[in-house]
Amino acid sequence: MDEKTLRKGERYYRAGKVLWVVKHGDKLFSKVLGTYPYYVELNLQTGENRCTCPLGGDCKHVAAVMKAHENGFYFEALPEMSERFELYPESLAMEFLAEVPELALDVTLKELRFALSTDESGSEVARLFRRALKLVGMTGKIEVVHVLEETIAEYRHVFSDYELSAKLEDELRELEATIQKPL
Repeated sequence: MDEKTLRKGERYYRAGKVLWVVKHGDKLFSKVLGTYPYYVELNLQTGENRCTCPLGGDCKHVAAVMKAHENGFYFEALPEMSERFELYPESLAMEFLAEVPELALDVTLKELRFALSTDESGSEVARLFRRALKLVGMTGKIEVVHVLEETIAEYRHVFSDYELSAKLEDELRELEATIQKPL
């Protein structure tokens, strides 16, 4: 990989575009936000890599995952997880994130902001919005409600004819009513 690609990857990592990395043996699996969400596989031993971006690998997304690994930003998969791991690395990452709801909320909010600019149907935004609502309820992090309010305002603007817009806004209002606001 050339120096320019490595620098771009480092910028991606520092900008928080690497959502998660799971390490299993000598392999890394990751989700990186680029123009779209991209999935990366990297063999640390051989250097072989794949990415779902148009380049297919040896790209800034792979470089970002390498930088994340160098900085200790990854979950380590247990050996007994190997059978399902390579088929469903994202589900394994979600299991790890579920154990740390604050981190899961951070990742979900990053994905949600990203989906607002790329999701043409609104379906992914709605799914992530509902996950964020649950995580705010679990963590009690009222300070992120403003992000959800901004999200629903933009969602209503883009998808004004969706009944779902009003339902999501109602769900946000219900959450706000149930969590204790600071004095």
